[in-house]
Amino acid sequence: MKRIPVFLLTVILLAGVGCSKALPKNSPSDHVFSHRGASGEEIEHTIAAYDLAVEYGSKYIEQDLVISKDGTLYISHDVTPERLTGETTPFAELHDYEIDALRTWDGQSILRMTDVLERYGDKVYYVSELKAGRSVYEAFIQLVNESQMADHFIVQSWDMDILYDLEEVFPDMPKLYLTYYQNQMDQALQKPWIDIISVNDTLMNQENCDKVHAANKKFNVWTLNSSSQITKAIALGVDSYFTNYTAKALLLEKKYRK
Repeated sequence: MKRIPVFLLTVILLAGVGCSKALPKNSPSDHVFSHRGASGEEIEHTIAAYDLAVEYGSKYIEQDLVISKDGTLYISHDVTPERLTGETTPFAELHDYEIDALRTWDGQSILRMTDVLERYGDKVYYVSELKAGRSVYEAFIQLVNESQMADHFIVQSWDMDILYDLEEVFPDMPKLYLTYYQNQMDQALQKPWIDIISVNDTLMNQENCDKVHAANKKFNVWTLNSSSQITKAIALGVDSYFTNYTAKALLLEKKYRK
């Protein structure tokens, strides 16, 4: 696929194409992305963490996707299971049966993405980050197609090109671009295939929020855990944010979001 010329990007942005995949905002839970589940209270990316987030009322639960030697998508922020299980071998070098035998320090298993889809179905939206390059990208496409739940995913990546390619495959799936840097955020404003721009809290200010909205995109921030961070985000008009503390965020949303 050829890249879109710059002058056409300008026309597209002015025409407001970015609105087509915007998710509705009509309740406190529409603004809260449960970061690795309710990971401030339970071990991240476990059934306990996801169950608790959903019980609190979360609509959006996050997964970091890695891939096994057998090509199966597992959920882990890190490319190895060491931090949670003690195993130092990368997921990409472990067979499924080896990963399935691992346990966190409190006895929970490392989840496959299919486990989460089977458990929660269409009750929630899945905010899935693609890690470890093209192998995860291809497996993600297959998984979404097999699940027939493309309308329940938000896909996130640090790589604009991966999001660009996914636009052709899943044109209606919201695409979230992650960045630490102001210059990358500004570049993302010009990309019509990016629907949500997600920055760390050092870039959370009124100017950036307004710039993203002016480009007809949604402004997201990570990871907000303190009451002061969350209330600031609400006051600025941040559309959504990742948090480890779902219950706190939902409470503050009900209290302060107008």
